[in-house]
Amino acid sequence: MDEQCLSRNNLYMLPTRHGILFSLVLLSMLLVAVNYSNSLAYIMTFILFSTVLVSMLYTHRNLQGICLSYGDSKPVFAGNLLSYTLVLRNQIQRDRFDIGIDIKGDQSRRRDFSANETLNIECSTRVKNRGWHALPPVQVNTRFPLGLLFSWSKPTQLEKKSLVYPKPSEWQDFPARYSGNSAIQTQSRRSNDDFSGLRQYRKGDSPQHIDWKTYARGKGLHSKDFSGGELPLMIFRWSDTAGDKEHRISLLTRWVIEAGVQGIKFGLDLPGHEVAPSNDDRQVPKCLQLRALM
Repeated sequence: MDEQCLSRNNLYMLPTRHGILFSLVLLSMLLVAVNYSNSLAYIMTFILFSTVLVSMLYTHRNLQGICLSYGDSKPVFAGNLLSYTLVLRNQIQRDRFDIGIDIKGDQSRRRDFSANETLNIECSTRVKNRGWHALPPVQVNTRFPLGLLFSWSKPTQLEKKSLVYPKPSEWQDFPARYSGNSAIQTQSRRSNDDFSGLRQYRKGDSPQHIDWKTYARGKGLHSKDFSGGELPLMIFRWSDTAGDKEHRISLLTRWVIEAGVQGIKFGLDLPGHEVAPSNDDRQVPKCLQLRALM
């Protein structure tokens, strides 16, 4: 797992607005002490100034030694939210307070965590394009303990990417072209009349399989399940599509999803790539990844 730990080389510090105001107050107290030769004013000024110096140390130490990394993330389709886990590990025997996490300007996350604790923070980002998506850089910050100083880390770009599948197009009928010498090669199944019941609608189900009568009665979307029937052994070819490249990839994505839902044995025949027909659990992710990286 790629991990980056914070140290003095990648931490910065500046006064906050309250810190600037506090500095002006200290300066005013110092001028009063000098002007009136007031020993008590001198003592108060230097005590408060010493407090600021000590708080600088605690502000810096509150971030030093925190290690950041990303957990696993699952592939999503373009246009959806990509969920991932940000892992913060406290490798030092010291409690941390008021740790802020800044991801793409979102500073709403603030955490406390104890010595040797590991925090798993669920995050999400919207992805627009297919392919490998680099997770956004992370910046941590703190105003602990007095709020007079603001310390932050250099944006941490971790070497972590997540796969984004192409966005499926609207439903279109399967192509009429299939592999082999005959027009249609079929898997050995029972008759199409073997209706086995209804199930909840799943995204990608063919409109032909939706029970519209049940939907009209206000019982929600359900799809028809068949225990048998002759389903074609399908090969999706690049030539079965038309339009620009992204539209053709989106249409092939829709067909792959639909074939996977129906349990159809299918393969791909694309320029420079060929996937043998199969209907096992790995076929759909394999084909979607191939389309994502085209």
